[in-house]
Amino acid sequence: MRAPAGLPPRIRTDQSNAFAQHTMAVRVPAILGEVLARNPELPAKQRERIARLRTQIAAGAPLPELPAAAPHAGEWRATLASRTGQSWGSCDWFFAENYVYRCLAEACDFWELRRDPFLPVKREEYRSAQHRQALEAAVALDGPPAERLEQLLLGSVFGNRIDLSFAASLERGVAAHEDDLLIDDRARARELLLGGSGVVHILIDNAGTELSVDLVLAARLLELSAAPLVLHVKQHPAFVSDAIPADLTWFIAAEEAAARELWEQASPAARACRERLHAALATGQLEVAEHAFWNGPRSLWECPAELESRFAAARLVILKGDLHYRRAVGDALWPPDAPFAQVTSYFPAPLLALRTLKSDAIAGLRPGLAAELDGLDPRWRVNGQRAVACLGGTAHGC
Repeated sequence: MRAPAGLPPRIRTDQSNAFAQHTMAVRVPAILGEVLARNPELPAKQRERIARLRTQIAAGAPLPELPAAAPHAGEWRATLASRTGQSWGSCDWFFAENYVYRCLAEACDFWELRRDPFLPVKREEYRSAQHRQALEAAVALDGPPAERLEQLLLGSVFGNRIDLSFAASLERGVAAHEDDLLIDDRARARELLLGGSGVVHILIDNAGTELSVDLVLAARLLELSAAPLVLHVKQHPAFVSDAIPADLTWFIAAEEAAARELWEQASPAARACRERLHAALATGQLEVAEHAFWNGPRSLWECPAELESRFAAARLVILKGDLHYRRAVGDALWPPDAPFAQVTSYFPAPLLALRTLKSDAIAGLRPGLAAELDGLDPRWRVNGQRAVACLGGTAHGC
């Protein structure tokens, strides 16, 4: 794949972008402080590393090196070499944010211990009334298949608000207001899901409430088609609630007491949904696929050959969340009315982005809409209220 024509520069963490600068100087150090507060049993050595990382990021210190022997270090070291002399406070934001969580994984000895530093926050979210309400609302949707799919896609869009790293979005809840959906290509995506051929891929974002709604969507897709379904997740913990394989295993297999208790309190329809997913995992119709690329610093058109070849034969690739959207558009400030399909035309399959807006990058709006929104709400790009369901890539037949 090649970069899209006319690609603008990436957003940076310096004064050129106030939101990115605030994220690195304030929000990210606060997240690392919360890790320390939520994990009092961490060994002193790990706590010291995390505290040092927090201090360095808040101060805008130079980007640290990654040991050559660290797992999957090659790509990071190559990209670090091209940023010699840059700092947390003066770097491309997409690289810096993802590198924070790579450094946190090292600080926590994740590769040796497989302990998720965000696990206490994730488990709390699963126990919330909000999670149960969203799960039950999703499984209760009824009607013809096309109508149910559109409603589940809408629920999946606004489920993306439940991002445990982003309070402004989290506070808005999952209530779907179609006026807040700035781009709505769900009908075209539904046609691909119901009438296309090939595998469906979902690039998963957050564990918890969002994942539960996405899994109901996955279960309905398994009901409607014999086609395989692949759920792509990150390899190590990131952005507080981003899903890793252990999150899906815990929730779907329900072998641990806390997960069993969660499902025992659920409705028969919700339990049947879990059983369908569990059975599909056993038969291979459903796959959970982790890859280091989803934690890495590269844009979507730079994905490795093994991922590109999988996507090339897809019926539809559903891209969830703000970070995946930023990866798809190069985390760049395109003109807001630049067509999303044109920006993502490099992608070898139909690509549906379901994302609530939590950063400045946006494409595909009708001409003039961005200016209207600027007048109504100066923070519309970053406050998690509004959303898009936009179709791009190689959208065959659409």
